[in-house]
Amino acid sequence: MRIKLAALILLLAGTANTFGITLDEAVKTALEKNNLLRAKREEVKEKFYDYRMAKAHLLPRVDLFSEYNKTTDPPYAIMNRMEVKKLDMMGTDFNDPGKSQLFKTGLKVTVPIWMGGKLRTAVDLTKKEVKAAKEQLKKDENTVIYDVVRAYYSVLTAKAFVETAQLAVRDAERHLKDAEAVYKAGVGLKSDVLRAKVYLEQMEENLIKAKSNYSVALRALSVAMGEFPQGDISVEGDLTYKPFNFNLDELIETAIKNRPELKELKVRLSQTKDMEKMAKADFLPQIGAFGEVFSADDTAPWNKENSSWAVGIRASINLFSGGEKLYRLRKSRIAQLKVKEYEERAKKGIAFEVSRAYYNFVSAKKRVDLARAAIASAQESLRIVEKRYKNGLATITELLDTQTALNQARSNYVAALSAYRQAVAQVYYAAGILPNRYHDLVE
Repeated sequence: MRIKLAALILLLAGTANTFGITLDEAVKTALEKNNLLRAKREEVKEKFYDYRMAKAHLLPRVDLFSEYNKTTDPPYAIMNRMEVKKLDMMGTDFNDPGKSQLFKTGLKVTVPIWMGGKLRTAVDLTKKEVKAAKEQLKKDENTVIYDVVRAYYSVLTAKAFVETAQLAVRDAERHLKDAEAVYKAGVGLKSDVLRAKVYLEQMEENLIKAKSNYSVALRALSVAMGEFPQGDISVEGDLTYKPFNFNLDELIETAIKNRPELKELKVRLSQTKDMEKMAKADFLPQIGAFGEVFSADDTAPWNKENSSWAVGIRASINLFSGGEKLYRLRKSRIAQLKVKEYEERAKKGIAFEVSRAYYNFVSAKKRVDLARAAIASAQESLRIVEKRYKNGLATITELLDTQTALNQARSNYVAALSAYRQAVAQVYYAAGILPNRYHDLVE
């Protein structure tokens, strides 16, 4: 059942140029404009290009090269000459062939055939890094949505406090009129009128504070939406009661299934297994093919005195590296154990978060019922005291004290209702379902 906190619509100065936004609009704006989320989306793109680079290592590499050297070192000088012309065995002084130069231009191709599985595993690692970055983005989106929901309900709460302050001012004005009427009738005191005026001024001061808090809440909502703090907005709707019911065990099960933190840790665990594969690959041979075609000349790089080509296969295996490969393998296995412990710790922490949110919700729901009953009692008490005061059977102090009790009961109801709606949002957030269910928080 929809329960209004006040009978009158909120009237604030300077609202003629404002526009009302819904919770859905506020969340969509935040997801689009929040600077943290924008940075995280760019980070996902970075990880994606890391993945593309890893895949590129599976393909052949083709290099265009141009070399130049000039030397008097006998072996290299003779080889330079052999690249471009037939060597004169009889006319060459092999100990002092003199200086020579060589220009060499060509294409070189290298092809990884088998690297022990390292390249494929590196592709899997970077692909999973993209997935982990997306889960981090989802986690931050959940937090941003939760912040917007809290800021939105803070605005509705501040708006409701303005309404209760307005009611308190109107009630104080009525009491002042009653005090003046009783005084003119000769059954009251002048001090009663003055006391009622002071009380009215206090209520007007409270109204000013409530309006100020409302303006601050609007600016806080703007910041949560990723915009510059501004007050030329307003929100649609009022702070109302809407029944919700939850089952703690189901909430915990849902959280374990949906929380992006756990999904990210599962990806991290899978990555540690890939790291173990890469560590094992260090014990395997590496095989690659290469090919090269080039032209050579001893006068200029664009001349072609001779051309040659070469193809081949290279295989290697490391026999000893001081135990480094073994240590890397052990480290990868330890990393798996570490991530598993982090995952278990995260599950326990999430279960606690859900439990805390659930019991906050239960408590807040009971507070709403108590606060609603308190308003009814305070209203009846004020009705009785007002009647007694008009008949000269109660003092102005009793009347204003009773009015203060009603004002406090109204404020307590607003606070309880706000805590209740915030507690529902907290339950959704802790269970990891807020992005898909925040629409339930509005009528």
